[in-house]
Amino acid sequence: MKPPLPTLAGTPTLETPRLVLRMPELSDFPAYRDYATSDRTRFTGGPKPHHTAFEKFASMIGHWALRGFGRFIITDRTSGQALGHVGPMQLDAAAIPELTWTLWSKEAEGKGVAFEASCAVKAWLFETLEWQEAAAEVHRDNHASQSLALRLGGQVWKDGPKRRMEDGIVYRFSLSHARSDDQVLQSIR
Repeated sequence: MKPPLPTLAGTPTLETPRLVLRMPELSDFPAYRDYATSDRTRFTGGPKPHHTAFEKFASMIGHWALRGFGRFIITDRTSGQALGHVGPMQLDAAAIPELTWTLWSKEAEGKGVAFEASCAVKAWLFETLEWQEAAAEVHRDNHASQSLALRLGGQVWKDGPKRRMEDGIVYRFSLSHARSDDQVLQSIR
């Protein structure tokens, strides 16, 4: 009999009316791999080889162990299908954490999934973890993510730190802007 795989105890699960946001699981990897090896990654460095996709996926899990927070897998509440990932990432402990969001397939787009998931994570970051600020770095040609950053209350941060995209746009999210999310969250609950 094979022993069970270890788990990270105490990681939260966030729920919205249509979504469940949870820790990554190995069963999510095929959907992530299909995304990571496709042109859908054109705004985040381009398609990756299979082994790099696995390493990036595993790093999402490891981030939780190293930082105590990380990215959630966005799943459909009804079907359980993995739709993408959303959540904070902090590569440098001295840097402002970055809020990230990605939908893995075109079929998940245009339904408010990324907005609903990001609102839930943003509320968790600012209310539960009591963060004061976060940032998002968006590729200059990714107009959908730019719109989402603004819709989430992000302010363009002209001198913000560019860690991965020299020609990207940095958005700043602060606690003072997070308070208005209460109304948004009430509308999707």
